[in-house]
Amino acid sequence: MMKKIDVQNQPVLPPRRVLQIALTGVKYRLFRATVTVAVIVVAMAFLMNILTESLIKRAVADSVREQITDLHRVDRWIARLSMPQPHEDLLARLAEETPDSEALAELAARGGMSAEDIEALRPKAREALIGLGFFADLDYGRRRVLAGPDESVRIFHRLQDDGAWQQFASNLADMKTLRFPMEPEAFRAFLRGWPELNAQLEAIRGGQSEAIAALRAQLGDTPLMEALRGVDGPFGDAVRAAGFRLAPEEAESLADEVERLDQVLRIEATINNPGVRQKVAALRDVLPGDVTLPMIWALLRDRERADWFLAAMRENGLETGGLTAERLEDLARQRAHTRLLQVAERQTLETGGGLLGIGKRMTWLALVSMLVCAVGIANAMLMSVTERFREIATLKCLGALDAFIMSMFLIEACLLGLVGGLGGALAGFLLAGGRMALMFRALLVQAFPWGDVAAAAGISVVLGMVLAAVSAVYPSLRAARLAPMEAMRIE
Repeated sequence: MMKKIDVQNQPVLPPRRVLQIALTGVKYRLFRATVTVAVIVVAMAFLMNILTESLIKRAVADSVREQITDLHRVDRWIARLSMPQPHEDLLARLAEETPDSEALAELAARGGMSAEDIEALRPKAREALIGLGFFADLDYGRRRVLAGPDESVRIFHRLQDDGAWQQFASNLADMKTLRFPMEPEAFRAFLRGWPELNAQLEAIRGGQSEAIAALRAQLGDTPLMEALRGVDGPFGDAVRAAGFRLAPEEAESLADEVERLDQVLRIEATINNPGVRQKVAALRDVLPGDVTLPMIWALLRDRERADWFLAAMRENGLETGGLTAERLEDLARQRAHTRLLQVAERQTLETGGGLLGIGKRMTWLALVSMLVCAVGIANAMLMSVTERFREIATLKCLGALDAFIMSMFLIEACLLGLVGGLGGALAGFLLAGGRMALMFRALLVQAFPWGDVAAAAGISVVLGMVLAAVSAVYPSLRAARLAPMEAMRIE
């Protein structure tokens, strides 16, 4: 009778012990681990750099647009009180305003429509903006082929003709690189409803023309810019009586802006005064002909120099209009901020697009860097497996399972990915933050997207770990499947 052999289950080490063994492996192969971490740091630093720059530029662009919109408040009101809004502006307001906004209520009153009528126009306005955006993004040659010499909403008028539509559809089909943002049938249906939408827009414009004419009659020969100085008083009441929605707080802000512009023009007019120019030239040690407006504004940023400038104005018979040194300093700082906004607007024009809004070109560079990082990690892990053949064979002879060997290598890779991801995220943040600080200066403090940047850092760290783990799958699988006797034979 044969002796009974009792085969028990193979003991499994707890995760904590596996982690300790992996840490020991990293410790004893520190140079190899450092090389792997360096590869991950470089790749994650590059990714974090472009993500941080993209997020900062997008946040700054949004902030800049809002501030520049505020700066142009006077220009917008002069335009609103001088002429009816163009079709494009009306469509944008219909599409973008909230249903309960004062702007939509004003449009409804101008066109003699109800709130329900205006709400019914909003989907049509969105479709119109989609079509206008497509044609606006085309270069002149392609737009000429598709829509002839017409631009903006005149294109919709042109495509009412069946022949023009057939030519448009045929030419669009031939342009394989172009993709129209709407289905052809949906755009055709929109074009069939365009005459009705255009008539409603014209009704709104007609109501605006009547209100502007009534307001002009009250103004008489008073220039509109002059009248706006009293927009927080009787003229504001006249504007509201004409049907324009003007909140009291906006009227007060508008009056302050008009006063500011008047003071700015008064200061800039001093450059035409020979006496003031000569004094500024003597102070700056330049010729009078070399005195410029930026030089004067830079002078006014200092309180003592601003007081000196007021004295120079009085000495040369110029009215100061109640200006003080404190007000001049404030105007100079606002002027410098405006210049910074204009520079930032130009630098953020091409913000967005591509993966995570980093731009198409940078998206491809990031993907290539991730691929290079994966190859580098896989190569380092394969080298680690080759160096540790005897160690793997010994572990297997001692009863280590394939799952243990594989998990040991994967945990080691994840640890290296974690360290590399943290280092890369920090390095990329510092590089991008420093560059953006030099570019945007004070605007960066105002609009820094802390939450988005923190999320980008988290993405970089997690991606570093995932990339390291995925790259280590094949080397760890090879190590796990290695036969003990085969590894022991290798010198």
